[in-house]
Amino acid sequence: MSVAINGAAVAAEQSRAHARSGTKVFLRAGTISVLVAAPLAFGATTTVASVALIAAAWVLLLIWIFEGVRKEELPLNLPAIAPPAALLLLFTTVHWAAGLSVARDATQLEWLRWVGYGALALVAAECFDTPRRLKRLAESLGIAGFLIAVLAIAQYLTANGKIYWLIEPTHGGWVFGPYVNRNHFAGLMELWTPLAIGLALRPENTLARRWMWCIVALVMGSSVLLSGSRGGTIALVVEIVVLALAASAQHGGRKALAAVAIALVVVGGGVWALDQGQALRRFEETFRVNTTLQEEATAHRIGAWKGTWTLFQQHWAIGSGLETFESLFPAARPFASDKIWTHAHNDWLQFLAETGAVGAALGLWILFAGGLQAWRNFKETSGTATGAILMGMAAGCMGLLIHGWLDFNFHVPANAANFAVLAAVLTRRGWDEI
Repeated sequence: MSVAINGAAVAAEQSRAHARSGTKVFLRAGTISVLVAAPLAFGATTTVASVALIAAAWVLLLIWIFEGVRKEELPLNLPAIAPPAALLLLFTTVHWAAGLSVARDATQLEWLRWVGYGALALVAAECFDTPRRLKRLAESLGIAGFLIAVLAIAQYLTANGKIYWLIEPTHGGWVFGPYVNRNHFAGLMELWTPLAIGLALRPENTLARRWMWCIVALVMGSSVLLSGSRGGTIALVVEIVVLALAASAQHGGRKALAAVAIALVVVGGGVWALDQGQALRRFEETFRVNTTLQEEATAHRIGAWKGTWTLFQQHWAIGSGLETFESLFPAARPFASDKIWTHAHNDWLQFLAETGAVGAALGLWILFAGGLQAWRNFKETSGTATGAILMGMAAGCMGLLIHGWLDFNFHVPANAANFAVLAAVLTRRGWDEI
């Protein structure tokens, strides 16, 4: 009888373990699916797509919570950035809950997006918790990035400004890939290209696998240059240089630096061969300030920043509320325009104007806590496959933060969600223990 009872207990435990494993697999697959599907839906910039992203993130979080409650244990290894991020979410709740925002509906929708990003990041940090799972996340996003980059390059060469060869943007735009705005396509590639580089740098790679990931990274990098995004190109170059220096420090590496030089030549040659004149002309326009060749967002960017600073001065303490820039900017705009400016083309300044000094302090706390934990993770995983992938994640996050000085990628749900997930996994505690 005792043997039968013990056998039944073992069978029940195995059944529960299998169910837990199946749930974790579903959560990991769901997270990756959201991160890849959002860019394909025009960056999830439409209201329907962004709401779908939020809903999917909450479904995944609720499944994770339900599973933890059901098995009477809810393992919680919060990323280092979680406490200040939670306080920032709590603070920004005040703007719409207390009616302080001048655009309450817009503020509430943007806040809901932020909550969705946080939910997805929390699930990712809990589910991608081993080196093997970390590798699977990086590989999935790297392959997705390669395929989207190939699609974007083919579309650039043949589609005449239409997304998926069929859809013409309603309000115009500089289309590249599935994005209406080429700068936002570049933002996505900034996040994913370093993952491929990190995978290429893994010590146990065979030569064939190393070359495969190098090609994946080269295709994604070439698509950024072909998009004509100047901010994206600057960010990508910084990422590559930082990764090359980190790799050379770890592996003793003139070889790493030489490989970067060769890669840059290959990318440059590929872009020169494929470019139809638009990308190179775009870079030439950088030196023609305020000419008719410049698009308005470029010609008046400095003026927009001055106007945004004025908005900060008007609401310096707690800000005007998320997504209020469009409503307030016309009164502060220092130049004439018949265009509607929805964003400041500087994520840092717009964040400052909309959340004030309190938001700025919490933002700095997030950056400090995240940077400190990332550095600890690097030291603990130096020279390992995990360390190489974490390095790629850090470079991707840094690249988007740099690009944030020139554009508004953090207001593109697909890019913001990807950033949140990579930042959460990167700053997860305990990589040295597994």
